[in-house]
Amino acid sequence: MKKVLILALLIISACSSKKAFMNNSRSEFPEWMNDNSELTAVGIATPSVGGIKLQLAKAELDAKGNLAAKINSEISRITKDAIRSASVNENDDVEDFFAQATKEVVSNLPLSGVYREKMFVAKDGTLYVLVRMDSEKFSKFLDRQERSLIKKLHNSNLSRENIKASEEASKEIFNELEKERN
Repeated sequence: MKKVLILALLIISACSSKKAFMNNSRSEFPEWMNDNSELTAVGIATPSVGGIKLQLAKAELDAKGNLAAKINSEISRITKDAIRSASVNENDDVEDFFAQATKEVVSNLPLSGVYREKMFVAKDGTLYVLVRMDSEKFSKFLDRQERSLIKKLHNSNLSRENIKASEEASKEIFNELEKERN
């Protein structure tokens, strides 16, 4: 129920946020709004009758959702490339295994390691925040996820040949994620 409520808040704030962004001139925004580095995201919240505290909470929630989506997209892309290069993309069981693993990695993403770095209030009262994930915590998270994935691979019903190829693919995935983070 809590996840449904958070998802509903994200959808509502995302819809109103796009409208707010369009109502402001681009020249009034600070340069950090263009920060597209791997472990950052911007969140937006329109003015609220609940005051700045509620608006700040909405903007941070929006930013965390955007960060999780950004990381999910990157993990999915790298996973597909690794499966293709390991020549296991013809096997539905392997693809299903990695699809589930990708979902687990993103759902286990430690958003507690995310902190607000900057914020900006536009002329119309719309609040923009830049959040960043602590890179050390993210690296430790990737290490834990890689060990967990390899353990699950060995406990799966995949053939030895597919386990070996999948293990190589998973190492490639996590190495690529770590390399892109740096």
